[in-house]
Amino acid sequence: MISLAGVPEPPKVRSYPPVSDERRWSGGYRRTTVDVVPSFADALDAAISGAGLTLDRLREHLAARGVTVSRSALAYWRTGRSLPGRETSLHAVVELEQVLGLGAGRLTSLLGPQDRQGSRPQRTPLLERRRLWPSVRPSSLEFDLPPEDQVRLRSVHDELLVDDDRQERLLRVRVVAEAAVDGVVRMAAYYQTEDRARQPPRFAAGHCCRAGRTRVDAVSGLLIAELFFDRELRAGEVAAVEYEFVFPYGRPVQGYHRRLTRPAPLYTCRVQFGSDIPESVRRFEQRDLAAPRRKVEELRAAGSGAVTLAARDVGAGIIGVEWTW
Repeated sequence: MISLAGVPEPPKVRSYPPVSDERRWSGGYRRTTVDVVPSFADALDAAISGAGLTLDRLREHLAARGVTVSRSALAYWRTGRSLPGRETSLHAVVELEQVLGLGAGRLTSLLGPQDRQGSRPQRTPLLERRRLWPSVRPSSLEFDLPPEDQVRLRSVHDELLVDDDRQERLLRVRVVAEAAVDGVVRMAAYYQTEDRARQPPRFAAGHCCRAGRTRVDAVSGLLIAELFFDRELRAGEVAAVEYEFVFPYGRPVQGYHRRLTRPAPLYTCRVQFGSDIPESVRRFEQRDLAAPRRKVEELRAAGSGAVTLAARDVGAGIIGVEWTW
């Protein structure tokens, strides 16, 4: 699969298995306002208190997922004395979201870009859309795509669920974006598949946004959807939105990647596998579709059967994971 970004009750957070994969947007998230954003420490403290977990118990849950974090580090994060900064710490925060029953990016998105205090926003270096989405033909869309430079990315968080048949079932995306100009009302979401015989996925808007028009190019397997913010943004205003793709049955997938036309100061991707875990998983980056892969590194599946990629200061281009069954 190539891509950019239902609902039963979850199990109790005190059990070691991963939190239910079908629930998070039913728990009161859909209509929350984005005007008041808690600090990372406040959000973490509220989540830990709500779960009724001690820090020692929280460490046990993380250890069961293959993540080691000291008790003092958790205490410092909870009180705001320090923040997770390294990529290994970001990985731990992604797993914390799972243990505490939070949606993808609920904590990591609060970390935001580093070293931005007191600095003036810089012009966003863009990558031409055609270098990442050569199948995009504006004349066939029946609507104009919003200019890419209207929005700056603060963070992007992907969560992909792969079932026991090795097929992608659900992609949840959380994007924290900042308006670069006044009057920003929408952005675009992209998805492209290599499985041309499969029906296109169902697109749904979630937190603080609504879905607009959706167009599918059956020849290329490209889907483009409009995503409207719940209010008009002025320059400098920040909004956090969530959306999802629900996939029909198709052939097994061997990877996932996100294509970024502009930089992302923070990016996380968590792939939750079913009972069948790949033999090997690798992360990679590319400048564009024609460029060679770089920063190729092996990733290890956690005890929960998930693989996590966390990166800061990701440039425009492609970042993703691939695996071998």
